[in-house]
Amino acid sequence: MRWETDMSLALHTRYRIGGPAVSFSRPETEAELVAALADRADRGHFVLGWGANVLVSDRGVQRAVLMLAGQFGAVQLEPDAFEVGAAAGIPGMVGDARRLGRSGFAFLEAVPGTIGGALRMNAGSATEGIWDRVLWAEAVTPGGERVRITPQDAKPVYRGTGVPADWVFVAARLTAPAGDPKRVQQAHLERRRSKVESQVYELPSCGSTWKNPGPPHGSAWEVLSRVGMRGVNCGGARVSAKHANFIVNEGEATAEDVIWLMRESRRRVHEQLGIWLAPEIQLWGFEEEELKSLGAAA
Repeated sequence: MRWETDMSLALHTRYRIGGPAVSFSRPETEAELVAALADRADRGHFVLGWGANVLVSDRGVQRAVLMLAGQFGAVQLEPDAFEVGAAAGIPGMVGDARRLGRSGFAFLEAVPGTIGGALRMNAGSATEGIWDRVLWAEAVTPGGERVRITPQDAKPVYRGTGVPADWVFVAARLTAPAGDPKRVQQAHLERRRSKVESQVYELPSCGSTWKNPGPPHGSAWEVLSRVGMRGVNCGGARVSAKHANFIVNEGEATAEDVIWLMRESRRRVHEQLGIWLAPEIQLWGFEEEELKSLGAAA
């Protein structure tokens, strides 16, 4: 099993921010994944897909970082389902659904990342998540056992599941029934147009920084706009003027710049509205006190 040392995670995350991983590996088969998990069992691990939802500390991370490749990128199209590896890209699967007239995937249009990452965070819209389409998913435990998980087992919630954090998703089967091709394409085009018009794609970001606080407060971007965070900057990072729940990297942002904006956002929202925001993005390599100050679990 080949390990790389001091791998820059800024090169592998959408934010283009963060320090190095002390150990980095790209397992291409299940046997290599099991070996990697056993080899770094004392250190713990992170699994990195496209890094679309990850902010890495400027100090980097001490855990091993695994990026699935090879057989984990497989995609199999069937008459009423998609069977996909965890390293397969969401845009590719959604494009297949649009092209083949398979209904039920428009809510994932213009969502970046991999299937594994989507399963971990139940990616989707405010009202639908990928687990609404999952028939089963499979994960490898730290002990090397492959486990099949149903939606009932996963207990999906808004931007999360009950699947243990150290299990590594490797594959999933999603229901993909045939629909009216014109209606499917129209639904996808409308969803894409809406997202491109309202969200930020021209600068590096992690998408939505905070989870929506829910009724009666409205969405996170509305709350942040209400407390004056839209357009606020720190160093090379800025709360987007287009979408207040996006913190963008304007070119030279550090993780500390982003963290300052997150703390300030959370402070203002709590002081003015009495709401504690919880992060939607994943925070890697930060100390326990830093995570607590952002409402994130250690």
